[in-house]
Amino acid sequence: MEQFLSQHPECQGKVVLVQIALPARGRGKDVKEVQEETYSTVKRINKTFGKPGYDPVVLIDEPLKFYERIAYYTVAECCLVTAVRDGMNLIPYEYIISRQGNERLDMVLGLDPSTPKKSMLVVSEFIGCSPSLSGAIRVNPWNIGSVADAMDGALAMAEAEKQGRYEKHYRYVSTHHVGYWARSFVQDLEWTCREHARRGCWGIGFGLSFRVVALDPNFKKLSTEHIVSAYKRTTTRAIILDYDGTLMPQPSIDKSPSSKSIDILNSLCRDTNNVVFIVSARSRKTLTQWFSACEKLGIAAEHGYFFRVKRDAEWKTCASHRLYLEADCRTCDAAIHGDYGRVKH
Repeated sequence: MEQFLSQHPECQGKVVLVQIALPARGRGKDVKEVQEETYSTVKRINKTFGKPGYDPVVLIDEPLKFYERIAYYTVAECCLVTAVRDGMNLIPYEYIISRQGNERLDMVLGLDPSTPKKSMLVVSEFIGCSPSLSGAIRVNPWNIGSVADAMDGALAMAEAEKQGRYEKHYRYVSTHHVGYWARSFVQDLEWTCREHARRGCWGIGFGLSFRVVALDPNFKKLSTEHIVSAYKRTTTRAIILDYDGTLMPQPSIDKSPSSKSIDILNSLCRDTNNVVFIVSARSRKTLTQWFSACEKLGIAAEHGYFFRVKRDAEWKTCASHRLYLEADCRTCDAAIHGDYGRVKH
């Protein structure tokens, strides 16, 4: 808050941070030092930026009843959660549901029930619920400058944008309840165990990358000898290679292709009997940059939505000009590595 008011003096006298500090579960020197530092910081901020009738920070350091906490959520225009280390923090979910309210609450607050609901979230990228709330502004809590900018962005955002983000969050939270997660777990368990007795289980990898895969009894491992024999017998070959996890191991930090991979691809492309394609979920821009040295390599970007047959060819699409992603609601918050995406509900 101190950084926010310093960077945005026009907000002084207009914005109040209600800091709810849950009582410490333990005792000790560290707890006391944190409390003293908190009180000192609040006092300094209020002394520097406050004025008669206005305290920028309101510190609540006593136990709150559930309905009292809900009352604060209901009137807060923005919820700020900047934990540096946390698990599945439920405060953002409680805030979203509280902002929805009901008829009785609207009457008490003097609100028109037909007025669209809105809310804003600024959350730490280190809390467990951060990936599922795609409309929230994510911040690194260690960077107080970016947190201050995020607070300003949340408050200054257009009303229509606030409403849109809130509707998306409320739709997600209201449908992903305890019953949903229980059904999802049971369904995944049933699917995994289906015909499990007739499958063969194999261990793959070592150390942290070790995993067990269940394969159909008719599954046969593709041998190098068989591939070489088939390659020599044929005169026209279509070679389609997946990128992530095939050409590039999943654990790799640097996802760009190695010089050895580029040389192998160029070697395959030089054979006029070969048509070689790379298939990836990545964007056209990224793949164009990575494989600029492969003149005759075909690329299918963004899971095949865009493709080109060689480096100097134009990008084409095999679908209509409007792409609708009928997303599974369990994965609708996953990141899309591409130019754009649209979800039709």
